[in-house]
Amino acid sequence: MRIGVVCRPAKNWEVSGDTYLLLDWDNQTLVAVIDGLGHGIDAYTASKKAREYVKDHVSENVEEIIRGCDRHIRKTRGVSMSLVRIDRKTNQFSCSGVGNVETRILNKRPRHPLSMAGIVGCNLKKVRKFEYAFEPASVVLMYSDGVSSRFDLSKYPYLRRDPQRAAERIVEEWGKDRDDATILIAVETR
Repeated sequence: MRIGVVCRPAKNWEVSGDTYLLLDWDNQTLVAVIDGLGHGIDAYTASKKAREYVKDHVSENVEEIIRGCDRHIRKTRGVSMSLVRIDRKTNQFSCSGVGNVETRILNKRPRHPLSMAGIVGCNLKKVRKFEYAFEPASVVLMYSDGVSSRFDLSKYPYLRRDPQRAAERIVEEWGKDRDDATILIAVETR
């Protein structure tokens, strides 16, 4: 995969409450963007603990990872998160999200899986998994609410060949100074 990522703290803050994860194993990839509620050290602590849980439970299905994470981070302020698993053996995407982390999958038929209302770590009620066909040259784009969702991908025609440049430009043009901002762009190259 070709990757582009930007993860920066809110203006005048030293740490970001956002984090991300990309893991490859056994013809699978798991991509996650995690946004600790608020910003600063408490948001950083929540997102870091959630990231560690996801990393340690990568082989579980995306719904179960979120449910387990909800139990694991209860003593933190909580997070919003979105997970996408690419399984190249079954040619399938599995997606699940809670809160305000957006996911877009760009392929022949672009997808925008819904993120359920709630906070991971705060007695989460509902988690839902979406499954889509995986296609070569697909793009997974995930971003926290520190990036306005109003950006138009057609303004970044180089996104597939230079996802890092696209991620940097999107955050530069659409990032919110008052919030941590993360965008991750993963371009399938196989």
